[in-house]
Formats: sequence, C-alpha cells, structure tokens
Amino acid sequence: MTPAQPITVHVAGRAVQVWPKPSERARRVRLSVKPGPRVELTYPIHASQASALAFLKDNLSWLEQVVQKARAVQPSLLAHLEKFPWATLDERMMEVSLTTGPRARLVIAKEADAVQLCLPEAGREEAAVRVLRRLAETGLTLAVERLARRVGVTVDAVSVRDQTTRWGSCSQQGALSLNWRLVLLPPVVHDHVIYHELAHRKHMDHSDRFWNQLAAWDPDWKKHDRELTKRWNIIMDLGRA
Repeated sequence: MTPAQPITVHVAGRAVQVWPKPSERARRVRLSVKPGPRVELTYPIHASQASALAFLKDNLSWLEQVVQKARAVQPSLLAHLEKFPWATLDERMMEVSLTTGPRARLVIAKEADAVQLCLPEAGREEAAVRVLRRLAETGLTLAVERLARRVGVTVDAVSVRDQTTRWGSCSQQGALSLNWRLVLLPPVVHDHVIYHELAHRKHMDHSDRFWNQLAAWDPDWKKHDRELTKRWNIIMDLGRA
C-alpha cells in the first residue's frame, strides 16, 4: 500500500512535501493540510495530475498561510500509549500497561487480553519502541498466517519494519513487509491492511481486478480505508523522536 511520490514546493521559505492522492470518491481537486504538517493534493482518478498540479500552483499562497498554522505531530509512543492503552495482537485487542524494570521486556498475559511493557528508567521511549516491535513481530506474523489461510493464498515470508511512508508492501516473490505500527490500529483496520497486501498475491497492481478481489475478502474495505487515512497522522510518526 504505497502512496505516490511527494511533490516538493517552497512556501514560507521552507520546502514542503505535497502528497498526490488520486481518489475514486473525489469530485474535484482539493488541498488539505493535516497535522505534521502533511499536505495532500486530492483529485478524481479520471483527472490528470497536470491539472492537479496547476491547482496546487494557483493555491500556493493559501497553502503558505495554512502550513504556518498547522499542528505538529506528537512523535512520542509513550504519550500515545498513555492516552490509548491498547494494541492489537493478531485478532485480539490487548490492554497495554507500562511498568518499570531493569531491562526492556514484553509480557503477554495468557489468561487475559493484556500485555505489559516493562521499561527501564533510562531511554524509556526507545525501549517502548523496541518492545512494541517485538509484539508486532509476533502478532503480525500470526495475523498473516490466519488471513492467508482464510483467503487461500500463500506468503513466502513476513518481515516487520519501520517504514516511513507505507503501511505495508508485497513483493513479486510473495514476501510481505509490514509496518510495526499496525499493532496500534483496531483489529479490523489492521486486518484490512493485510488483506490489501494479500490481494497483491493475486494481482500485482491496483486494477479493477485487484479492488474487486479486496472487496470479496473485505466487503467494508472503503470504510476501513477511510479509517486508516484518519489514523495516518496520529500513528505514522510515533517512535521517531
């Protein structure tokens, strides 16, 4: 699930990346500025990117004003977990608790939907990232196995990484690479991303056949994709402090 490459423009004396976003739902070209700031240039799929770029050029003065007021992203994973103390492990939403100990470790309760992140006093933020990645390495591998069995496709390998511009990807050879931050999504949205990548095992493109395949496996995929977009600015920068 890879966004288009960003366009760099200069506003208010700084370089700003603008992310093109062709959309089936869009009826016109529009600019939006989200926390970060993340600037998106949305346009109908039947429109040309050239027309979208012309719209961007005509609205640079507006963009300059809005970017200057945009809220910065909070990159602290600990702050996020204190506000939203849960994570997804395979298909289960787990309550997350933070404790202090001599070394970083993950404790998964066998009898309850709960995980404990034991973190040292020093370097707690970095330790939280390492421990949550361990949870992701376990949970995302289980989730891929579960969903691949359900839809009848094979996967060559699963890797969990620290991507900056994507939730996941699928190689021609059938290897899935998933962002560890997927465990910070609700189970149904977490599964939506995996279904998307598994659909590439059938169609290595974003053709109508691909979207029809995804819809067969995830009938509410459009709703889930909207939810995923909403959470991008909340989650994608976590752990980068």
